[in-house]
Amino acid sequence: MTQSLVRTKEKAFFEEHGYLVVRGAYDPEQLEELSAEYLSIWLGLLASGEIVQHPDRPLESLYPNRLRDFHRGNEKIVKFMLEPRVIATLEELIGEEPVAVQSSYYYKPPGTRGLGYHQDNYHIGVWPDTSYAVWVSLDPADEENGSLLFVPGTQKLDLVSAEVLPGSCNAYSSEILCVPEGYEPVQIRTTPGDVVIFNGNMYHGSTRNKTAYRYRRSFVTHFAGASLEKVTLNYGYLVDKHGERVRRKLNSSPKIIEMQQSIFTYKDTSLYDQYIQRN
Repeated sequence: MTQSLVRTKEKAFFEEHGYLVVRGAYDPEQLEELSAEYLSIWLGLLASGEIVQHPDRPLESLYPNRLRDFHRGNEKIVKFMLEPRVIATLEELIGEEPVAVQSSYYYKPPGTRGLGYHQDNYHIGVWPDTSYAVWVSLDPADEENGSLLFVPGTQKLDLVSAEVLPGSCNAYSSEILCVPEGYEPVQIRTTPGDVVIFNGNMYHGSTRNKTAYRYRRSFVTHFAGASLEKVTLNYGYLVDKHGERVRRKLNSSPKIIEMQQSIFTYKDTSLYDQYIQRN
């Protein structure tokens, strides 16, 4: 049986704070193989015209905010995503077998914006319980190039109504505007191969990449416990730890609906209703 990378002390920290940094969970060779696979995908998108560079946003347009769900049909990405040591660790932390909900590869090139505070399960819509993120650091990440921000303890709060802000730095234009009274944010640092696991109700975000030349690449998989009963539309392609497809019901009352797959655009639920009426 594959051993978890955490012990009682780390599990207690996760339960109290809502996140945990697991150092050196992936080997350099694994990171190189994953990055090479996404380079091939990126070149294909560039050649097909799906990615188009804009002179006013040269890096941001050339390297889209994220590439979503390219693990589907890709054995190399699935193998990375379902690394047994990481799955065993997540299973230890959440108390049940996890199933993968979706994957994302982030570039965060120099000069790009941060991400406002949000809760992942606001749009993923796992019910009951919540989603869990496994965030893999592919580059060194710190305050200068936009590392992760957490508000420890907020994983124990319910999902809150986020304010819709057109042009927001948040990927889906809805963000939590303030930290609750009595809570203090923390910003973490990671090195390549480190994994950050965090609860889907946790308030989290990231800061702007202020550097002139450093990227902050990462690979993120959102999971849920296998006991989940419902999940939001476009998050219904669930994969168990053996790489087999599993199915659950559709959550018909989500906060956010995602409209696009690989290079993403989020729409708030009210806007989704208008979209359905028009199409």
